[in-house]
Amino acid sequence: MISEDLTNKVLAWASKVATEAAQLSSRQALEEYLAERRRELVFGAQAEGTSARDAATLADACAGAARRIMTELLAQRAGVPRGRA
Repeated sequence: MISEDLTNKVLAWASKVATEAAQLSSRQALEEYLAERRRELVFGAQAEGTSARDAATLADACAGAARRIMTELLAQRAGVPRGRA
C-alpha cells in the first residue's frame, strides 16, 4: 500500500515536472529533461534507504504520471478536449 503522504508527494512532483516539461521546445529536450528528473528521483529514493528496485518502480510511476499530466497540459494549449491523457 502507498501512503497518502507518498501519493501526495508523487502528484506534486509529477505536476511540477510536467509543467516544466511542457515548456520545452523539442521532443528531444523533453525526453532528456524527463530522463534526468527520473534519475534524480531514483538516486534520491535510494539515498533515503529505498532499494534500487523499489526506487526504479517509484520513479517509473512518477515519470508516467508526469507524462500524462504533460499530455493534458499540451492538449489544453492546443484546444483539444480534456481527458485525452
